[in-house]
Amino acid sequence: MTNLRSWAGWPVYATVLVALPLVFTDPHARLLLILFTMYGVLAMSWNLTLGFAGIFNFAQIGFFGIGAYTTGILATRTGIDPWLALPISGFSALLASLVAFLPVLRLRGIYVGLATYVFSQLCIYLVLGQAGLTGGSNGIVGIPRLSLGDVNLRADGRIGYYFLGAALLFAVTVLVRVLTRSTLGMSLLALRDNEALATSRGVSRVRQHLIVFMVGAAVAGVAGSFNAFLNGVVSTDVFGFGYLTLLLSMIFLGGSGSVYGPIVGAVVVTLVSDVLQDAGAWRDMVIAMLILVVLWIAPKGLAGIANSVLTSLRRPRPPAPEPLPTTSKETV
Repeated sequence: MTNLRSWAGWPVYATVLVALPLVFTDPHARLLLILFTMYGVLAMSWNLTLGFAGIFNFAQIGFFGIGAYTTGILATRTGIDPWLALPISGFSALLASLVAFLPVLRLRGIYVGLATYVFSQLCIYLVLGQAGLTGGSNGIVGIPRLSLGDVNLRADGRIGYYFLGAALLFAVTVLVRVLTRSTLGMSLLALRDNEALATSRGVSRVRQHLIVFMVGAAVAGVAGSFNAFLNGVVSTDVFGFGYLTLLLSMIFLGGSGSVYGPIVGAVVVTLVSDVLQDAGAWRDMVIAMLILVVLWIAPKGLAGIANSVLTSLRRPRPPAPEPLPTTSKETV
């Protein structure tokens, strides 16, 4: 019964995702919805290693860019069915994660972050060095649009791309939820909170971290492929520091180590960035101040605030004290 109750909200979640583009029909609003789904998928993939496993992994942007470039190369150089580029891009990012994981074998903490960030920057030089294949500094243009039969996903305010992004977001949410509630998820939390104790109980740090590293990379690769099809062009900007800071803002604002926190963070940061798009440097300052305020109030982010509210509502109220018995005085 408890297991069924924990999944009761999923039909509501799916219904909301389906209804959003029917409520917000403006083309700009549709674009924001598409960006929210893409950023949500990417933030959740990064939260697997950063939030649940406690790995300071900054290679996620590299996996995102590898997925985007894989799609660009396949769609423009090979003539492959564009729909096949989505899973192939995820697989290419998974293979790249085996290289990016090497520093995790020996290093710890912030040193892993530095090494994996260098991996992302090396991807830029690899792209620039293979200009005949990747377009170099000019990038890859003319990526064909996705379509289903005669229906182009860009029709009607790109509503097709929204539903594709929403389907990916829903699938990744289910994946993260199942993964974090499994034995693998419990072992990752144990390694994050007390590695010495977890390994003494037989938990393999290398195996568990490698699995979650590969899963997160594959999801990021698919998100990069989706981004390539959405924009129709790929450039080295996908490896840029802007994506990294934006995604970190979503994770920390929404709640690191939470299943749904990155989704909430993606919505809030996307909306704030759009409202302040003409504010220049003030946009980043406002987002940074918002994160600091939220983390000061609730270190677990917006998801921590929501959990606290729900816990207080579910907590049974103590019974009211019974009135003291009254004694009648005898009259003389």
